[in-house]
Amino acid sequence: MNRRLSLLIPLILLIVTLGSSSLIYLQQDRATQAAIQRAAITDVTQQMGGLQNILYNRLTADDEAEALLSLSIAATHPSIRTLMLVDERHHVLMANQYRWKGEAASSFSSYDDNEADRVLNRGVRKLEFDAHEPTLLQGYFPLITEYKQGGLEKTMGVLYVGYDTRHELQKAKQETLMQTAIFVAISLFASFVIGILLHVLVTRRVNLLSAISKQFAAGNYNARSELKGNDELSELGRSFDTMALRVTENIALQQRAQDFLSEAQKIGHFGSWELDLHSGRLNWSEEIFRLFEIDPAQFSPSHEAFLSIIHPEDREAVNQAYTNSLTNKQSYHITHRLIMADGRVKWVEARGSNYFDPEGRAIRSAGTVQDVTFREEAATQLRIAAVAFDTQEAIMVTDKEANIIKVNHSFELTTGFSEQEVLGKNPRLLGSGRHNQDFYKSMWEVLNRVGSWSGELWDRRKNGEIYPKWLTITAVKNRDEISHYVGVFVDITERKKAEEEIHNLAFFDPLTQLPNRRLLLDRMRLALGLSARSKNFGALMFIDLDHFKVLNDTKGHEYGDKMLIEVSHRLTQSLRDTDSVARFGGDEFVVLLESLSVNQDIAVAQAGSIAEKMRESLSQTYIIESYAHESTPSIGVVLFNGDAIEIDELLKRADLAMYQAKESGRNTVRFFESAMQATLESRTLMERALRQALSNSEFELYYQVQTNQANELLGAEVLLRWHSQSLGPISPAQFIPLAEQTKLILPIGEWVLENACARLKAWETHPTLSKLRLAVNISPVQFHQPDFVRQVQAALTDSGVNPRRLELELTENLVLEDVDEAIQKMSALKALGVRFSMDDFGTGYSSLQYIKRLPIDQLKIDQSFVRDILTDPGDAMMVQTIAGMARNFGYEVIAEGVEEHAQLLPLIERGCNTFQGYFFSRPVALAEFEHLINHWVAFDSSSPSPSRRQL
Repeated sequence: MNRRLSLLIPLILLIVTLGSSSLIYLQQDRATQAAIQRAAITDVTQQMGGLQNILYNRLTADDEAEALLSLSIAATHPSIRTLMLVDERHHVLMANQYRWKGEAASSFSSYDDNEADRVLNRGVRKLEFDAHEPTLLQGYFPLITEYKQGGLEKTMGVLYVGYDTRHELQKAKQETLMQTAIFVAISLFASFVIGILLHVLVTRRVNLLSAISKQFAAGNYNARSELKGNDELSELGRSFDTMALRVTENIALQQRAQDFLSEAQKIGHFGSWELDLHSGRLNWSEEIFRLFEIDPAQFSPSHEAFLSIIHPEDREAVNQAYTNSLTNKQSYHITHRLIMADGRVKWVEARGSNYFDPEGRAIRSAGTVQDVTFREEAATQLRIAAVAFDTQEAIMVTDKEANIIKVNHSFELTTGFSEQEVLGKNPRLLGSGRHNQDFYKSMWEVLNRVGSWSGELWDRRKNGEIYPKWLTITAVKNRDEISHYVGVFVDITERKKAEEEIHNLAFFDPLTQLPNRRLLLDRMRLALGLSARSKNFGALMFIDLDHFKVLNDTKGHEYGDKMLIEVSHRLTQSLRDTDSVARFGGDEFVVLLESLSVNQDIAVAQAGSIAEKMRESLSQTYIIESYAHESTPSIGVVLFNGDAIEIDELLKRADLAMYQAKESGRNTVRFFESAMQATLESRTLMERALRQALSNSEFELYYQVQTNQANELLGAEVLLRWHSQSLGPISPAQFIPLAEQTKLILPIGEWVLENACARLKAWETHPTLSKLRLAVNISPVQFHQPDFVRQVQAALTDSGVNPRRLELELTENLVLEDVDEAIQKMSALKALGVRFSMDDFGTGYSSLQYIKRLPIDQLKIDQSFVRDILTDPGDAMMVQTIAGMARNFGYEVIAEGVEEHAQLLPLIERGCNTFQGYFFSRPVALAEFEHLINHWVAFDSSSPSPSRRQL
């Protein structure tokens, strides 16, 4: 029963899990397919609607080249399989495959001539999924391709698109399948754990008394467990032996009493009964009444009354035994149960004989009844104790000389030795050789003094395998002298493996196998204490890999992980045996040097030498699967000599020195200096003030105009300014990075969004201001928050502003950190009408494959290219390239940092006609900005002075 339950319950859980997982998977798959189809229809409608207008304008203007270019750009969409413009005779005018031109459209795709004719006749587009290829969405869009005879006649054509959703469906199915697989895996693990728990907590305790109970059930009442002591199992063994002894004594006493009773029955019919078969009269002795717990004055004996006292389950057997004795003319002997008036069960042993007349007819029956409740209960307990001995725990019993006299089946399974192989042997035959004599001497001293010993021990199996076990030994005493020893043990191999794995996860980095932050902090505490006692200097180094993100972005995280492993190897080889290296996360490593010189100058030289060795090692080319990657480290070093300094402070100093190394050109080593301490203290004061800035209303929004070539106002960029009550005005270049590091940028960024939306709403009634849009910079920390989209939606909803007047500026590197996440969030906000501008474009590591997937409206040329456009041909080429790419992708382009009139003409010549910079207006507070807008005067782009200077 136990074994069946330990398997049945997890099996039921498994079946339920698999069934529910299948239903969930099917339902999710159907829902996902429907959502992808809806999204595909929306995407095709929007893209083809825009392409219709573009092609119409180009073709009616007889600009077939530009029309073909627009169609080709649209065809770069990863899901568009076929895109072609077909004339009224169903021949291809242009398509995403040049060789199709002039051919019948139906030759190269699922194009249907009849469907196209219906669209041309009705003048209404048609979108539907192909019946033969359900993943293919076909679209027919009517289009005027030419006007003839002065516009009196027009030539119609059909813009046909084949949009394949197979990739999205496969990806969605894989994600759904992966989620289902994870759920099933967790459920399988839970079922396995439940099975193990049932096996450990139920089965072993039920099976503990198996062996002895089987012997006892077979009639061997001399069976003994010989388990005595103070622990639970020994207590059970002692109870077993005591009950067995009492049963043996009781059987002997009962035998003597039986003899005495036979003689007594002849004299006084003690504990007897007699039945006259002719009259049916039944007589009970006084002992019978006492045994049955019945008052003779209130009860008249009868055969029916006797049957009513017998346990219902035993009545048939008792009646059958008596009937058989009459038929066979033999005496009978049966043990059965009685039900007392209060419901208690009593066991009795009944014996009876029948007497016959000379003709062989039964005339009388007589017999005795004896209470054997104690004997039966003791036998039951002995059977239970016997089952207990057959537990899942291995049990070994020795005599007082430590010679093995008995083992159970679990012992045989665990050690590999059979009972016959170990009987009479000393347990030393199981020894692994890992423990010395002092260990065993201490164990026996405790065992003989306390009476028991428990602990971890390593033993050897019969096959030579060494394994750990948890052993409990109990000394069994008889008349205050030890007579036996009982050892109970379990194999803890799996537990030891689990403990080791938990230890590794807690203290070591899974990727590099280096100590993690937690273990390094422990070692730092020890190092500081040792330095304080020995007066030797120590050093802490903070290492950051320069441009590590480039490898992740270009080759993927698998290459990045392999590089981190190689870095860990190089660092380990560069250090002394007494030093430690840990991975703090990402591409950051920390090295702890101990036992440097007591002389500070020498200690600096020692630390510098080791740091330079690491720098040279980490600067060597990394060969990752035949791919050569160049990388260098920036290393910050701080010394310590046990002075009163907190570990966090030490880490901050090393981190600050590392940033100084980066600012010094990277691939260098920098030591923490006193000037850095002043910077650190200043940063601490700034952080404390920054935490109070919002509640003290110390932030203010400034605005810098954005205008076009005709000096028409388009909008403004919102810039944050901080006027600290305690520190005065703080530059954004100082407090913005600090806010991002401390995550204070989250409430600050939300405040900026809410105030920008509120300002747009307040301008809605103004004739000029109501036409402006505001661009808000978004921090990477803010954008990567799971609820970022909800924050923007809340700001728009609470203010009631038109979303099309809000523009969010994202940096190039922010988007490339996780392109899929960026597209998802940007698309959600784009659907509301929010615009997106990519700030600092050209300064990162963009891929055109990524850029064309992003739902952006504008590229912002970084001011570093605008600054030297007149003197640096490379910057001028970058501006031209960015503007050309924006034009091809249909993006707007704006140049920031325009500070002089001479920069305008080369920007305009290279395709940029929207500007922002000090030449037009510096960032100003709200009142000055509104005054500037109200008095804005158009200017001549050929004039060196903009309108703001004419005010």
